Amino acid sequence: MNILVIGGSGMFGRKTVLYLVKDRDIKTVVSMDLIPPPDWFIKSLGKDAAKFHFVRGSVAEIEDILNAMKKYNIDRIINWAFIMIAANAPTDPRTAVKVNVMGMSNAFEAAKIMGAKRVVYASSETVYGSQEMYGERPVTEFDQTNPQHSYAVCKKLAEILADNYTQQFGMSFTGVRPTIGYGLGSRTPAQYWADMITNCAVGKPFSMEGDGKELASLVSADDVAILARMLIKAPKSPHPVYNVGGPPASPRDLAAAIKKYIPKATITFGKKPFVSPDGKIGGLPWLVSGELAKKDFGFTCMPMEKAVLLHINDARLEAGLKPLKG
Repeated sequence: MNILVIGGSGMFGRKTVLYLVKDRDIKTVVSMDLIPPPDWFIKSLGKDAAKFHFVRGSVAEIEDILNAMKKYNIDRIINWAFIMIAANAPTDPRTAVKVNVMGMSNAFEAAKIMGAKRVVYASSETVYGSQEMYGERPVTEFDQTNPQHSYAVCKKLAEILADNYTQQFGMSFTGVRPTIGYGLGSRTPAQYWADMITNCAVGKPFSMEGDGKELASLVSADDVAILARMLIKAPKSPHPVYNVGGPPASPRDLAAAIKKYIPKATITFGKKPFVSPDGKIGGLPWLVSGELAKKDFGFTCMPMEKAVLLHINDARLEAGLKPLKG
């Protein structure tokens, strides 16, 4: 297998590349992005670095994708290129459309042109809308979706496009609906989840105005990457999309997991309650079922403590510090 990871320098992309490179069944892994991966990531590839190649390119330009596919004889694509925005957050609408809509369309069309019939791509839990629609129960892939802002609509459109390509051209697509992701280098509206771990890993304090009691479904970049590897290696998936996210957790839960490894970590919370009256992340599901991925692929998210240690050691590797032991 020769796999192209578009958006390979991002949080999900880097981890996906790492797990693919270390898989003996995979011959070549190509990362395409506008910026190269950081030095700490290259170090993490170790003896498998020879299987890795970086290509500078933009998902918004189909020629960039086609050139990379031709050069490395790519037969499978994972698209993690997206611009993450929150509801009502200021952003450049045209750039977001170029990446989140045309970029996804380019990835799908390039796969069709070059004969790569297997594609895994980034959808999002945002397609569900608010937890309020579903009551106090886990949201599943069989629930009706309710995208309520531009990013969510773009992700729902990607799922519709994937179905179009599947039906018309006999290709095999699988979408991944991550919940709130965290990992080194996170660039999301919910930045504090990742920043708490990154800061503490290198001896820096972390504080937030909020009281840290709100609940959300979190997913580590490692979990997203592990599921992506399972999906891209399979010739097809029994279902078109899969949720990936852990049970409800709060910033205080995350702090407790960090202090298991760094007891002297300085983490402080304020008195400001979260904006949602019920203490949940507004506009997103906080109860998300992962049973379908477990049933079809035997996948479950790792415990938070394990994911936190991986994140800690990524941050320490970047800073030139020795890893911590579990």
